[in-house]
Amino acid sequence: MLNEEARIAAHVCGDGWLTQYLEKNSLQIVKGRRYRRKRIRYVIGYCNNEKILLNQFERDMMRVFGVKPIRVRTELRFKSKRIHNRIKNLGGGKSKEWYISKEIFNSNKKNKIEWLRAFFDDESTVTKYRSIRIKSVNLNGLKQIRRLLLKLKINSHITGKNIDNTWYLNLIKPNSIKYYNLIGFNHPSKNKGMNKNV
Repeated sequence: MLNEEARIAAHVCGDGWLTQYLEKNSLQIVKGRRYRRKRIRYVIGYCNNEKILLNQFERDMMRVFGVKPIRVRTELRFKSKRIHNRIKNLGGGKSKEWYISKEIFNSNKKNKIEWLRAFFDDESTVTKYRSIRIKSVNLNGLKQIRRLLLKLKINSHITGKNIDNTWYLNLIKPNSIKYYNLIGFNHPSKNKGMNKNV
């Protein structure tokens, strides 16, 4: 597994999505013959207000899959059954369904770091006390993140259930500082928040 592939999977779990739909009267060309039939379309998308993260996702897609997504303002998307299935096997899915695959858990330290950084870039919040937290409806996913952090000797804890059926994964000092020094962020404002009063 490439580092870029780990980042792609994490971004799809964070601010991305996998969908499929039935396209009627899809144009097909086989051996020069044109005809129309029903076809299932597989879509991969990613949305973020930070251009740095959009550019990274776009570069990673080119490097791993040789595909350049279509960009519309803060959104990237493309269609591919092969890539859709690969990302799904790596854990991509809906808010309550995403997970960290065994392939990522069993991969090298660098892949684990890239997955965590990409997911935290999308989903985490840095508080004024330089703690880091992730809010999610996916308790099992948060438990897997906690296990992945423990593999890197970073402790965290989960709180909830909250009134809106969500949970928090929390990293407080000194573990938030340990996270920042080992993994860090690509997200500019989160870097700025962690660099206050260093």
